Amino acid sequence: MEYLVYISKFLYRIRWWLIIGTLSVTLLAIFVTKKMTKKYSVDCTIYTGIISGYSIEGDGTKDWSVAQNAMDNLINIILSEATLQKVCIRLYARCLINGNPNKDNEFISAYNYKKIYNHVRNSPQGPLILGMINKNNEDETVEKFTQLFNSNRDNYLYGLFHYNAEHFSFNALKNIKVEREGSSDLLHVTYVGNDRGIAYNTLLILSKEFVNEYRSIRYGETDKVIDYFKQALTSAGIDLHSQENDLTQYNISKRVINYTDETKEIAAINKEFELRNQDVLMSYNSSRAALKELEKQMDANTKHYITNAEFITKLKQVSDLQYKVSESEILPNSNNDEKQLTDYKNRLSKAKDELSGISDKYLKNQYTKQGIAKNDIVDNWLEELITFEKAKADLKVIEKARNDLNGKYTFFAPVGSTIKQKERSINFTEQNYLSLLKSYDDALMRKKNLEMTSASLKVLNPPSYPLISLSGVRKKIVIGAFLGSFLFIFGFFLLIEVLDQTLRDSVRTRRITGGKVLGSFPAKSIFKYRNYNETYSDIATKYLSSSISQFFNKKQQGMPYIVNMLSMEAGAGKSYISEQLVKYWNSIGLKAHKLTAGTDFNTASKEYILSTDIKDLYSICDEDVLIVEYAPLSNTVVPSFLLQQANINLIIARADKGWKTSDKITYNKLKDQIGNAPLYFYLNQASREEVESYTGMLPPYNYFRKRMYQLSHLALTEHSSLITPNQGSTDIDDNEEK
Repeated sequence: MEYLVYISKFLYRIRWWLIIGTLSVTLLAIFVTKKMTKKYSVDCTIYTGIISGYSIEGDGTKDWSVAQNAMDNLINIILSEATLQKVCIRLYARCLINGNPNKDNEFISAYNYKKIYNHVRNSPQGPLILGMINKNNEDETVEKFTQLFNSNRDNYLYGLFHYNAEHFSFNALKNIKVEREGSSDLLHVTYVGNDRGIAYNTLLILSKEFVNEYRSIRYGETDKVIDYFKQALTSAGIDLHSQENDLTQYNISKRVINYTDETKEIAAINKEFELRNQDVLMSYNSSRAALKELEKQMDANTKHYITNAEFITKLKQVSDLQYKVSESEILPNSNNDEKQLTDYKNRLSKAKDELSGISDKYLKNQYTKQGIAKNDIVDNWLEELITFEKAKADLKVIEKARNDLNGKYTFFAPVGSTIKQKERSINFTEQNYLSLLKSYDDALMRKKNLEMTSASLKVLNPPSYPLISLSGVRKKIVIGAFLGSFLFIFGFFLLIEVLDQTLRDSVRTRRITGGKVLGSFPAKSIFKYRNYNETYSDIATKYLSSSISQFFNKKQQGMPYIVNMLSMEAGAGKSYISEQLVKYWNSIGLKAHKLTAGTDFNTASKEYILSTDIKDLYSICDEDVLIVEYAPLSNTVVPSFLLQQANINLIIARADKGWKTSDKITYNKLKDQIGNAPLYFYLNQASREEVESYTGMLPPYNYFRKRMYQLSHLALTEHSSLITPNQGSTDIDDNEEK
C-alpha cells in the first residue's frame, strides 16, 4: 500500500511535465496532420478453388501440403514483379487515356492527372509516349507501351516502374496486401492509396492480369511438356511401325508363318524319325545277318542263281519299288498320292512274285548237304532279301529325311534368333511407345485440370469504387502521439526515479540507506506558499517534538533526556532544527539546552575523544532536555559512549542531497558504534508534500488542495470536512479560506 501511495505521489510530482509535455506533442501532431492526405481503401475477394475444387487427377483426395503450396504460389504470382509490371503499364495507359485535368473522375483525380501528364510531357521521350496514346483503344496503347518498356532500360516507362513514381512504381504497388481467409479457398486483396480512382483501377486491373499471368506460367510449362511427349510419341510410333514391317518382310522372305509351331512340328518329326531309324536299322542289320547265314548254306548252283543278270535286274526293280513305297509311307510330305502309292504296292507285289518265279526256275537240287530243302533255303533267302531291301530302302528314305531335317534346323536356327531379336526390339519400342503414350495422356490430363483450376479463379467480390476515405488515420496518429509522449515522459522520469540517489522523501531514504525515518522538516518556499513558511516550521517542530518525546522513557538519576543531533556533512540544518526544538520546549515550560560542537566543547580535545559520559563535556544543571549538536561525521568521530548514552540519535540529512558511497560507509560505522541505541534519519529541506506525510495536510485548506491531498494518499472515498487538523492552531488559515 505504501508503494501505491508513493507511485501516486510520484505521478503528482511530475504532473506538470506529463500534462504540458503530452499536450504539447499532441497539439504538434494535430497541427502537422492538419493537411494530411486522405487515404482510400479498395478490396476484393478472389475464389481460387484450389482447396475444395474438383480435380480430375488422382483419386479425388487432396494433399494439403500441395494445396498450401499452390495457394502460396498463387499469392506470389499476384505480387510478382511481372504481374505488377503489367498492372503498371495498363494503369498508366488508362490514366493517360481517361484523365481530365479539370475534373476528378473514376479513373484518376485532376490533380494527379496534371501531375503525371506534365511530368511525361516535359521528359525527353514525352512526345513519343503521348503519340502512342489511342483514346479509343486501350489495348493498342498498352501493346505499344509494352514494346517501349521492353526495348531498353533507358526509356521513360522502364524508369516509371523501377523508380519511386507514386502510384505506378513497383515499390508503390508492393503495398498491395494479399491474405488468405483462414483455411478457405478465398484470397482477400487490399490496396490503400491517396487517389480513389487509381486505387480502384489498380485492383480492377490486377484481378484480371494475375489470372492471365497464372495461365501463362502454368500453361507454358504444360504445353512444352505436351509438345515434347507428342514428338517423342510420333517418333516412337514410326519406329514401332517400321520394325513391325521389317519383321513381316523377314517372315515373308524366309517363308515363316509361325516359327514356334513350325519348330515344334520339326522337333516332333525328328523324334518320330529317330524311333523309325532305330527300328529300320535293327531290321536292316537283322536281315543282313540272316542273308549271310543263308548264303553260307547255299551250294554253287544257288549262288550262281543269285548272281544271275535276270535275277539281279528283277531284284533291282523290287528295290526301287520298295524305296518308292517306303518314301511314300515314311515321308508325310511326299508328293505321291494314295493312288500312286497303291500302284507302287501292286507293282512291288508283282515284282516279288516274278522274282520268286525266277528262283523256282533255276533250282535243281531239292536238298542241301545238310539235309535242308533247297527251295526252303531259297525261299527263306529270298524272303530275307526282300526284307533286307525293304529295310535298306527305309534306311535310305530316313537318311534322306534326316538330311532334310538337318537342313531345316540349319535354316530355322538363325531365323529364330533373328526373329527373337526383332521381337525384342519391337517389344522394347512398344513399351517405350506405351510409356510415352501414358505420359502424354497425363500431360493432357494435367492441362485439362489446369484449365479447370484457371476457370475456377473468379473474383467473388469485385473491387468497389471508394466514396469515403479511411477514417481514424489522423485520429490514430494523434492518439499515438498522445500515448507515446505520455509514456516517454513517464518512462524518462521513472528511470531517473530508479537511478537517482537523492534522498528526497522517506520512502526513498529507507530504500537507499536502509535506515528508519522519524520525520521531515519543510524547505522554505519562495513562491506561492511563502507566507506559510513560519507556520509550516512550527507544525513540523511540534511533530518532531512529539516524535522525540516518545523516546523519553528512560532517564538516569540527575541526568536530562539527551538528544544527539548528527549529520554526514556540514550544512544539513542541525543548528536550525535544534534551535526550533529548544525554542518550542522552552515555550511549553520544559528546560531545554543545546550543546554545540566547537562552541561548548572541543571535538579535537583529549577529553572529547576519551569521554565516556556527557558530564565530561558539560556540567549538568537542572535541564530537562539536553540537545547535543555534533560536528559532521565526515570530519570527526563521536565517542561510542556518548552515542549509546543518548535517548535518541537523529541524523539530519538534506532531502535535496544525494546519498554517496562515503555516506554509506560512515553510516555503517555509526551503526556499529551505537549498538542498540535508537538511531533515526530526519529529512531537512523536504517538500511540502513529504512533510504532509507526517504532519497531515498543511495550510491553506481550500477545496482543491483537500481533494488533491486525498487523491495523493488514495483516500478516494474519504468525506471532505471543513474542519482541518491544524485549523485551531493558526489564524491565517481562516483568513486564507475566507
